[in-house]
Amino acid sequence: MTLRPCAALLAFAATAHAEPILTSWFTQNSGVLARSIQSSTLTTPVTMWPASGVANNNTGGVAQTVPVYADIQRIRHTPTDVYINASGLASYTMGPWLSASGGLFGFWPLANDYQVRITRAPTQTTAKTKHPGGPIGMMVNGVVIYDLGDSFSFKQSNTTTPSTSAAVTGSDAMGFTAPWSRDALAVEVVTFDPGFAHQPGNNGQYHYHAQPKALRHQLGDNTKASYNAATNTYSYAEDTSNLHHSPILGWCYDGYPIYGPYGYSVASDPSSPVTRMRTGFQIRDGSRGTTNLATTGRISLPRWAATAQGYANPSNLVSVPLAATEYGPTIDYKSTGPGAATYSLGRYIGDYEYLGDRGYLQGTDFDLDQYNGRQCVTPDFPGGTYAYFVAIDSLGSTTFPHMLSKEFYGVKNAGTSTSVPANAVDIFNGGPNLQETMRPPTVNSSSGTVTIAWNSVEGGTYKLEAADEPGGAWTVLNPAVPAAANTTRTAVTETSSGPKRFYRVTRTATAPYDPAFVGQ
Repeated sequence: MTLRPCAALLAFAATAHAEPILTSWFTQNSGVLARSIQSSTLTTPVTMWPASGVANNNTGGVAQTVPVYADIQRIRHTPTDVYINASGLASYTMGPWLSASGGLFGFWPLANDYQVRITRAPTQTTAKTKHPGGPIGMMVNGVVIYDLGDSFSFKQSNTTTPSTSAAVTGSDAMGFTAPWSRDALAVEVVTFDPGFAHQPGNNGQYHYHAQPKALRHQLGDNTKASYNAATNTYSYAEDTSNLHHSPILGWCYDGYPIYGPYGYSVASDPSSPVTRMRTGFQIRDGSRGTTNLATTGRISLPRWAATAQGYANPSNLVSVPLAATEYGPTIDYKSTGPGAATYSLGRYIGDYEYLGDRGYLQGTDFDLDQYNGRQCVTPDFPGGTYAYFVAIDSLGSTTFPHMLSKEFYGVKNAGTSTSVPANAVDIFNGGPNLQETMRPPTVNSSSGTVTIAWNSVEGGTYKLEAADEPGGAWTVLNPAVPAAANTTRTAVTETSSGPKRFYRVTRTATAPYDPAFVGQ
């Protein structure tokens, strides 16, 4: 007989949209279950964690006891807003999360109930707003974004007013109000997983502070990776051999896009060469006219940080003096006791100056403003937009301010949404609600083997049937095909003498999953 591929009987009719806020979300792995590597010794990815007997198993009471679907799960929009549902967990293999000593780091990520609204009409403003604690944006894979800081600041503990020359004693304590807010990367990077994200608290929020390395690799953002099968981890490096403009990696809660580290060298010229976007910040070590904190001590804040922290600066000084009770620790200060921490230069966001305040020119001496973005054209916005960019150095390592600075460039007009308007248009529904599409079968005419493939929902069970003619009786070829991640393939050997054959696949069951987030 002659076997001929038939048209797929399961189809997903996607609506095409040109607007980036609708089309940039990473949905292709929505039917994949999130996975984690639990430790440096337990290197097999698991869909539920932590396993019994794993150290820190009960820390914070956080455990993912049911599998959960990864990345973006649903997209809806109204004329003014887009609504995103996500679990907050990535489809690349997450973990392990280790401490500086190589042991496990306290907390585990959980599926979160993320229903986020983001404006489709961002608005610029001169009255900037400081980032609050917690999420300030969302990556296109549904993982939330935090800013460059963490929830700790230096707070003096001595009872007398220190002098400028005295070694200030104190500690890093919870709170954003003290002037010396910590740079999260300076103290937390050891707890990041290979995807460059972590979950340091007991709220279960897996999140990014800086470039999302694994997501960049998934999106093809000028990276290359080598895979270590023994540890199931990637090592990342920049691929500058054929640079292209970075894709949109996420969206800030002011509605402006966040790109990877590469953009057009001339902001307004899409024909100009693509280059790495240079940050406008310089550590305060005396270079390029900055204040040398090693000489002066931490007795002033740079203008940009003072503004973000709400300090008055009527004389518009580049270095804003602090009261003696607000001085930070000296550069060589160390806390006492075992494992003493060094309060070295770069530990705090106030250790960096914005070069634009020193007379250097954006577009000539550096590319990104004090919010870590610029007004420019991009492949997604040929007419121009304001856009943030991830900050890396020439070696591909994150550099201050990493991704987002301390203030929104535009009006914050996004965040958690408790409801979605009835007139919202549904343009994507994934995870267990994914509509499968069968691919044209491939035929080995000599053996009669037909290979059938379809995009599948992990945890699903499928029934494969065949018919000799349209409208004819369906014969079950396989009543229970277990799904693979993303794509399932199965083969049958045909012996029928008919000239053609039709196939259909039906999902008959879906294994239990965590519906911890709306949209499913």
